[in-house]
Amino acid sequence: MAWGPSRFVIELWLHLLAFWITLFGPGWAYFWARVAAWCGWLLLRRLRQVTLRNVDLCFPEKSQAERTQIARASFRHFCYVFVDYLLAPRYITQQRWQKYYDKASPDGHPYLLWSFEEKPAFNLSAHYGNWEIGSWTVGRHGRSPLLVIAKAVHPPLLNRWIVRAREAMGNEVIENKGGARAWMRAIKEKRRLAVLIDQNGGDFAPVETFFGIPCTWQSDFTRVCLRGGGRVAHSIARRLGEKFQFEFLEPELLHYPSETEPMQIMRNYRDYLQRVIRDDPGQYFWMHRRFKARKPGWPDAYADLGKRWSQAERDALIAGRK
Repeated sequence: MAWGPSRFVIELWLHLLAFWITLFGPGWAYFWARVAAWCGWLLLRRLRQVTLRNVDLCFPEKSQAERTQIARASFRHFCYVFVDYLLAPRYITQQRWQKYYDKASPDGHPYLLWSFEEKPAFNLSAHYGNWEIGSWTVGRHGRSPLLVIAKAVHPPLLNRWIVRAREAMGNEVIENKGGARAWMRAIKEKRRLAVLIDQNGGDFAPVETFFGIPCTWQSDFTRVCLRGGGRVAHSIARRLGEKFQFEFLEPELLHYPSETEPMQIMRNYRDYLQRVIRDDPGQYFWMHRRFKARKPGWPDAYADLGKRWSQAERDALIAGRK
């Protein structure tokens, strides 16, 4: 991908592939997404095993067949999200957007009024549903665009697609090169920031649980949030069935005083995320190694991936991480 001639050929091939996938609209694109998910489930053995391990750890109360079904649904959802990026600039920004949304927030909705206030704020979401699609509910009004601070992904062609889709939702995208400094600049400008928070904050990050499993969290934003006034929204948009149609979940609007313990912001967000995931667990990205951080003495959550873990092995992992 670094050599110019080969990169040109690969990017041309990807352009042609994207054109073919989306040629006949969302139904056609979703068909190929299901084909890709089926192939990925069969061929990407290690990714399949990680996905199953995560689901086994987080849903011990479900049968093994149910957990396998959730894992397969997560593969399909991942592929759906990719084609969403390809489809959004063409369909969401046109006048027929109503066809693809179950309900769009009315102009007087508390979430919109909260978003339009000229105060810094944090919009917290995760790899559940399709958050970029959800951000459109504010961006469509042409006011107070959401500031998305994100790392560039590779290859560059894929990054351009993602940035284009985010901007089509009415957002402003800035490449994250300065960490918390970029957040502080945005707060001084009284912007509303998008932050996608997940597990695996690194071996030295604070520990909280996720579905009962101790793990580290990406929590640097919490102190910055309190310095910026403590305004937080939990928001989610998720897919309706196996099609290019979405619904907005009712957001939670919170205001934390400056003396709040920073990790309380993290715990409240964690509780919200667990509730929405339990309602439709197949729309979460379970293929990420969410429990890979290792404090001294912690057992490895991804040991012996070829085996489906039982309740006893899950309990042993929890006991070893306390």
